[in-house]
Amino acid sequence: MASTSLCMPSRTSNTRRRALSPGLIPLAYVFGLLAVPPVSALQTASAQPTPAVSQSSLRIVGIAVQPTNPGPDTLCRLRIRLLNPRKGSVSDLHLRVTGNGQRLDNFMNDSWRSLLPPGKETDVQVFNFWSSEVGRPYASDGKLVIEGRLTGARSVVHGSSNAAALADAIKPLPGPFSVTLTRTDRR
Repeated sequence: MASTSLCMPSRTSNTRRRALSPGLIPLAYVFGLLAVPPVSALQTASAQPTPAVSQSSLRIVGIAVQPTNPGPDTLCRLRIRLLNPRKGSVSDLHLRVTGNGQRLDNFMNDSWRSLLPPGKETDVQVFNFWSSEVGRPYASDGKLVIEGRLTGARSVVHGSSNAAALADAIKPLPGPFSVTLTRTDRR
């Protein structure tokens, strides 16, 4: 069974974000939970790993997006499942995420100190994203292709259980992993 970790990224830059009024946050939270139908924890049916994955010691094994059929201007929750087959733990993850081929700005210059224990799959909760934004319109065919790529990771010093002490960079890194979401309820 995969373990789940929810970690805050370390901030190294000022990125643009959409902000909700403090009075709307509870309302958005309630409607977000009620409006999303129950879905499986991980979408892999249309997921496309690349051949370079087999050469890497780390692997992206899944990308979970909720809701599974987002429309325009929909806030989507994103998790990336990673497999660490190495003998030691890994942390300090750097990710590049694209939506329909365009890089999502909120993933630039951030790292996640999630601890990936050896021999296990771990879900890493990353930033939410909007299905469309200014400069990145919603696709007319209703398809949203989300691609995740691990651009950096470091091994954890043996004996450090909380990723406080990091060692060398992991090489080679896995290739990209993508999932295609299609809106089924066009109005």
